[in-house]
Amino acid sequence: MLILAVTLLTTRPGSPSYVVTMSFAVGLPPEPLREQAYNYDRHYNWLASEYVTQGFSLIISKGAFADNVAKRLAQRDVTLPAPLMGAIRSEYRSSVMVVYVSWPDPEQAAQIAQAVVDELNENYEAYWPQLKGVGASPVRLMDPIVPVPTAAPLRDRFDLPARLVLGLLAGAALVLLWHHFDPVIRERREIEHLGLNVIGEIPERF
Repeated sequence: MLILAVTLLTTRPGSPSYVVTMSFAVGLPPEPLREQAYNYDRHYNWLASEYVTQGFSLIISKGAFADNVAKRLAQRDVTLPAPLMGAIRSEYRSSVMVVYVSWPDPEQAAQIAQAVVDELNENYEAYWPQLKGVGASPVRLMDPIVPVPTAAPLRDRFDLPARLVLGLLAGAALVLLWHHFDPVIRERREIEHLGLNVIGEIPERF
């Protein structure tokens, strides 16, 4: 019971976390072609879209992008308890970019995600001047903004049982050591084991 009480008092559960997953289709409008010009089945349009997707995915995890998102939130009177750096990450495949926003508060996670969408749609030229004059945002959100609770890490789930087992094993080991090195003689056979004769015994009182 003592081990259980100490374990419960010293164990601090991890704070809950929420993640917003957003998929973006990334693409550029095709350039107007001269009459009878061949466009290679829009091969270069697709290739340019993949380059743009890769470029956006790389800048999303940078501090400049996180700072601009934080400024948008500040303009909306959203106060965050911690910096955004590290809370926004992304990956891409072909012309699809996936952005993840991880945050302990679900309402703020949704607000951060919306600020990310707005930053990509309204300020893309600040990151890539080559996109100036394309006429429309190259990114299109394909998922609704929904914060989803994440599962607790394995360490948090197994921390309490592991502490209890280790505490019980340590307690059992201490009991065995104490019994082994205890100099007090309690039984007749312990004296006889030393080669001494027992003259008499005092009856145990119950």
